[in-house]
Amino acid sequence: MPKKRKTWRVMLVSKEVAIMAGCVACALIAVQFQPAASTVDDVLPALSTAVMVGQQTTEQQQPASLQSMLMKVAQYYHASPINPRVDSVWKLIPGLNGVQLNLAATLDAAKKYPNQIPLVFQQIPPNLSMQDFVAEPIYRGNPQKRQMALMINVAWGTEYLPKILSILKSNHVMATFFLDGSWTKKNPEEAKAIVADGMEVGSHAYNHPMMSRLSRSQMISQLSRTNAAIAEATGQKVSLFAPPSGDFNNLVVQVASGMKMRTILWTLDTIDWRKPNPSVIVSRIVNKRTPGALVLMHPTAPTVQALPELIALLKKDGYQLVTVSQLLSSERPVPQTLAQAQQEMSRVSKN
Repeated sequence: MPKKRKTWRVMLVSKEVAIMAGCVACALIAVQFQPAASTVDDVLPALSTAVMVGQQTTEQQQPASLQSMLMKVAQYYHASPINPRVDSVWKLIPGLNGVQLNLAATLDAAKKYPNQIPLVFQQIPPNLSMQDFVAEPIYRGNPQKRQMALMINVAWGTEYLPKILSILKSNHVMATFFLDGSWTKKNPEEAKAIVADGMEVGSHAYNHPMMSRLSRSQMISQLSRTNAAIAEATGQKVSLFAPPSGDFNNLVVQVASGMKMRTILWTLDTIDWRKPNPSVIVSRIVNKRTPGALVLMHPTAPTVQALPELIALLKKDGYQLVTVSQLLSSERPVPQTLAQAQQEMSRVSKN
């Protein structure tokens, strides 16, 4: 008899999951997947209650707010894969995974963590990847990715780096530091500190040359010497190259590609090397913020002063600040919990 009772309990859960999955599937077909304009109140208590009773109710007995919220989350975050492409202005634009909510896995995770309610998404890769587009420069990430990346070119000085790293770390922000090879050779401990704080490093050539004016052998020397200096100081293998002064030609991109490095330019420029007022740096980025933007910076005094406000304003507008590699990856950002999803949907509805 106990064995039969256990089997019946499993059948109920399976039936419930099947019904819920059917509801979501129908909704995804019927809706055009535009961002939801409203929020649902009291969802977390309702979902926690449903989880605590073991999900043994029928569809009709479940809290309506639970079904509503899960369907809205599924609709809001549902997206099809996007292939990378070469734009006439922005050159190579990375692709983006599609995503869909895995309802069954989400319900299962909710039973284990009722106070957090983890959301389980499936990432669906596009048909093409960036590896199908080899020798193309990159100026930005995918514009449907609500992330930005700070790319900090380091070719002189060390005095502002500790404060910049402290600001980034305290705000839980990642960034990519493009290191000049000769600077790295002179300042290995500072380069090591950048990596120790979890930041990404890339190449900024060896001694800040105008790359387009060099021969192929000179280009290879600039990149290989810098990669060796960075590897010696940090143990990191470099895969990103930011040409000094943004100067490059097709040969530069081809040489870098042949060394398994992507040529990275920028979307927005702080022009902080001219030492403007910190408020000018903030306005140059915040007023032109856009999903997928690569933001060019340098370690200067105004940059240090501008960073806290810049980070706060971008975060307030829902941007994640990540490394260049994270921005260029095809992984689509999704919330980890139901509470995070509700917060994002609420922010969008208010805007």
